[in-house]
Amino acid sequence: MLFVGARPRRTAANEGSSTWAVNLYRRDILISMTRRQALVLSLGGSVAAQVSNPARAPQSKTRSQRSPTAPPQDSLVRWSPRPVFNGAPVLFESKSFSGLATWLGKKIEFRPDGDAFSALAGVNLNRAPGRYPLALGDETVDITVIRRVYASSTITVPQKFVEPPKEVQAQIDEEVAIKQNVFKSSRPSRLWHGPFVAPADAPYTSSFGLRRIYNGRTRSVHQGLDYTAALGTQVTAANSGRVEIARDMYFEGGFIVIDHGESIFTLYMHLSEFLVSEGAGVDKGDPIAKSGSSGRVTGPHLHFAVRWQGDYLEPSTLLGLWRSGRA
Repeated sequence: MLFVGARPRRTAANEGSSTWAVNLYRRDILISMTRRQALVLSLGGSVAAQVSNPARAPQSKTRSQRSPTAPPQDSLVRWSPRPVFNGAPVLFESKSFSGLATWLGKKIEFRPDGDAFSALAGVNLNRAPGRYPLALGDETVDITVIRRVYASSTITVPQKFVEPPKEVQAQIDEEVAIKQNVFKSSRPSRLWHGPFVAPADAPYTSSFGLRRIYNGRTRSVHQGLDYTAALGTQVTAANSGRVEIARDMYFEGGFIVIDHGESIFTLYMHLSEFLVSEGAGVDKGDPIAKSGSSGRVTGPHLHFAVRWQGDYLEPSTLLGLWRSGRA
């Protein structure tokens, strides 16, 4: 049987200190030790025990308890940005998992990417905050999505762009059908490689997610970035892919759509000149057009958008995924 007792110990070495002695008794054996460590003897051998200060050391968190911003170094998969928010593109990376996965009810594929496997995905702008499971074979990892609040802006444009004349409605319907056909016909293979880059050497002023109030009425949500590109500024491909649309449209003006494979598209609007044609392959950084002021605009600029599996995503986050590192 083991008995434990404690009493203060005063020596020349610890004069005035709060050091205590812990006395452990087993039958007729008495061992005096400092509070910081004790040795408990058992019949079969010895066991080390630690007697700590009253303040308990913090316990490590499980995967489900981790903060959304804590780097998951021990996780099967890593992702960026952290935290994930509504409207965000998401870059997943795994050192060990490859193949099909499911997130937010959509299929994604982890493909070779350097010494790992990666997949691009995204979160719908209207997605509610919460924890959403990423299914990778038999494993599941919860991804926390937080809510980002987007602003609104008021714009005045010619009334014909708010309520188009009846005589152009057939043109608009035809253009909608062309875009829908392209967006549902993406190549399944990965055409993009590495980081996406900005399409113009210019700052952007109007951000993704803005509620657009045209002539006093909320008509749309801004689904891209507006670069303050002067008339004739060179526009380049954000990544490698295939040009699927290169033509004028009613709302978009001069309009280019590039398919990057895996249902990832980049869109370039209000162009003044085309430097590529439909069906052409392009590499990252290739000149594709010059900026302009065509379509529904109030002045020269470049509208740049990113679309993934039917959802428009925040372009500046996509451009920064590789700069910020893979969390």
